Amino acid sequence: MLSLWRKQVRERVIVARASKLDVETTAELRRLKELERRYKVLKEEHELLKKAIRFASGRKRKSSSSSK
Repeated sequence: MLSLWRKQVRERVIVARASKLDVETTAELRRLKELERRYKVLKEEHELLKKAIRFASGRKRKSSSSSK
């Protein structure tokens, strides 16, 4: 029974009523959402920088070994 209820909630067959939030909670949720978005962007940028460093260091090794 519980698993059926969970499945219905996941599939949006059952929808909970929206509760009213106070102004501070709403502002905090907005702030949290923005911070999560910015964190995701920073993670993507960090991964790109790591790839660029690996690429540049690989080219440097190849060029230094071929010049010897």
